[in-house]
Amino acid sequence: MNNPPDTFAASLLLYHLSQKPLYSSFLNCSDMTLWSTASVGKERKFLELYALRAIASTPQAGYDLLKDIEGKTDGKWVPSKGLIYPLLDEMEEKGLIEIQEIGERSKKIYRITEKGQKELETVKEKYKETQKRFDTFRKLFFGTFLPSEELEVAELFHTLMRKVMESPDKEKAKKVLQKALEELS
Repeated sequence: MNNPPDTFAASLLLYHLSQKPLYSSFLNCSDMTLWSTASVGKERKFLELYALRAIASTPQAGYDLLKDIEGKTDGKWVPSKGLIYPLLDEMEEKGLIEIQEIGERSKKIYRITEKGQKELETVKEKYKETQKRFDTFRKLFFGTFLPSEELEVAELFHTLMRKVMESPDKEKAKKVLQKALEELS
């Protein structure tokens, strides 16, 4: 994979959010669900894709995924064991992952399959299409959801994000961003 793991995870989230109308609420902080109950399947699909990406990066068990998600959400959202383990079983049944080994206490370590890799590549391609669609409607989106005094900042941020993501020198990009953050603090 060419994208760093966190960038790819963000890409997956953006892709799945783009599949839902822009006006819907996609983040309900009170109960830490990503989508309204009308689209619980989207949350499950996102979790499946995240797990697939994580397993592609490093073979791991369900417990490892739970700890990874807990860390990335600062402990604010952790899927239940009753969600993650049946999900992994379904992913195995679909042929996206397979058991690499069974460790201590019957701990299943999963790895991605060729079919799983193809699924990730398909999602990456769809994400690229989503980016193009977002670019087409970006100014309308910003104009709809942002106060007028923030529009120019949003456009600059969007341009900066593109430049950083396309930059061949990621270390330089990190330094520039860190310096900008320090100056804004």
